[in-house]
Order: sequence, then C-alpha cells, then structure tokens
Amino acid sequence: MKGIKPFLVLRYMLIENKQAALVSKPLPNPKGAAVVSALQDDGREFVKNKVRYSFVGFFYVDPISTEFPKGRFLVGKTAKHKITKVGDKIPGDIVPHDADDWVPVITIVDTVDQYVFVQHDWRFGTEEQIANAIHAGLKNAILDEYNYSIFIEPKTVRGEFWSVVNSHDKVFEIELELISPNILETNVKARDALAAMKKLFGQEEVKITLSNEYGDLKAPKAPLDDYLDYIEEGEGKWSVTTEGENGGKKIHKSISAIVKIDLDVPSDEVVMHEGQLELETGLPAPGRTGNDARMVSEVYSAIGSLLRR
Repeated sequence: MKGIKPFLVLRYMLIENKQAALVSKPLPNPKGAAVVSALQDDGREFVKNKVRYSFVGFFYVDPISTEFPKGRFLVGKTAKHKITKVGDKIPGDIVPHDADDWVPVITIVDTVDQYVFVQHDWRFGTEEQIANAIHAGLKNAILDEYNYSIFIEPKTVRGEFWSVVNSHDKVFEIELELISPNILETNVKARDALAAMKKLFGQEEVKITLSNEYGDLKAPKAPLDDYLDYIEEGEGKWSVTTEGENGGKKIHKSISAIVKIDLDVPSDEVVMHEGQLELETGLPAPGRTGNDARMVSEVYSAIGSLLRR
C-alpha cells in the first residue's frame, strides 16, 4: 500500500573554489544541474563515517501534462549499506551469516531552486546523517568536475530560533554559520554584507560566535533577524546553548527545526524492491514513471505555496 511519508527539505549551494584547477568545466545552466552527473553515476559508492552509500536510479522526470516544468526535477534513491544477520536452515540447525542490506530513501532534486527533498526514514539515520550522506556523495565529484564546493543545509522553520531563545532563562552561546551568497531570494541585507566581505576575504563561510559564560547573553532582533532570515532559506545553520532541563547546558541546533513536507509515496516494499533493481541494473525500475511524476507535482506545488515567502 502507498502511504504518506515525511520528507526533509534541504538546499544546496555551490561556491567557486578560488584555487585554480588544472581542468574544470564551466557550470551548466541552471547551475544547480552541476549535481546531475554525480547523481547519475550509478554503481559509484562513497563512504561517510565508515558507512557505504550510493545514489541509484536518478533520472529527470517528465510531467504527465503541464504540472511542472520539464528538465528541472530528478528523482532517484539515496541508499545506505548495512549488514544484517540472516540464518540458513539446515537439518538440525540454523547457520547464521552476514548479508548485505541496502536501505533506500526516495530523493527528489530541484536543479533550478536547488532544493533536495529526501524521505525521512529512521532506518537510514537522523536528519543530520541524511544531509551529511548526500553531501558526501556530491562533494568530491563536483569539486573534480567544476572546481566548486557544495554545501547542503536544512531549510528551517521560521521563528524557531526565537522560540528557543525566548523559552529559556539562560543563553550561554549563539553560533551562526552563513554560506557566502548563492541563492537569489535570501535576505538582501545579509546577502549584501556577506558579498562585501567576500570581496575582501574570499571566504566560503562566515561563522559568528557570541558567548557569555554566565548565561546572560543578549539576543537583539536587529541585526540577528537579517542573518536568521538568510539561514532559514537554507544558506547556513544556527545553534543556541541554553540551560538544560536538569542542570548543565543544552545545545539546540537548526537541523532539529528542519522543514518537512508530507508526500504520498509507494509502499516501503515497493521502494525496497525498486532500490534493489536499480542497484543491480543502473536503470529506473519499471513502473516508476507515474509515481515519480505525481511526487514531483506535489513538490512543485509545495515550492510555490509553502516554501517561498
């Protein structure tokens, strides 16, 4: 049976590496399509924290009629390798042995607005582990092909930072990490400030750390709101250290406030079967076309109505 599943909303940014490469290609148009060759390199495995991953079955999805633009969205799966214990029955005994187990999560990539929508499945890992796995699969491939660095950050719930600050008595530290300007619709003031700094320093990221060892740190709306607005579009991340529930300190991270949307997807059994076929053949599983087009139609609607301000 099909069902409603939560999808994490991530955004990716591409920042030019100023250290010249011997051979590199110019970015495609749209520049977000720089991820395509890495996603479609079926059979390539990559490792993050000693765990194997792979992208499988990524192809552009065509609309059934005019629900979304053609040549913009790719759908495939990000797969995580696990070892599972299985047992073979023999006369008088069960013989255990290890077997490969690939856990696939549906992944939808928007090459124009540079969104990644990835199914949130606890078997694959936490929100942070999912984002880090996708980044690991794209990082070296894009650097080698285009001489650009890629950053992947969550699009976060608006106002969650202030909810954390206002609901605690003590604030010990605020840390903001901002990626250099990349996405056009982010906060103009923050973009201009970071662009000016980049001309001076050539930085890829800016990290702002504010701390007070007694927990009396102030958090004024201005200028923090401009930078938070920038981060909430997916161009950075924040963390806040407050008092803990039972003493001590607690760190709150923007990844825990990631935006999620619900999509109607095929059953887990179908996704697992498709993932295995695609791992073996490098081709999209038969019968995927209609489901993919329907999911992308929902995503395109969400971009227009929920994610843009």
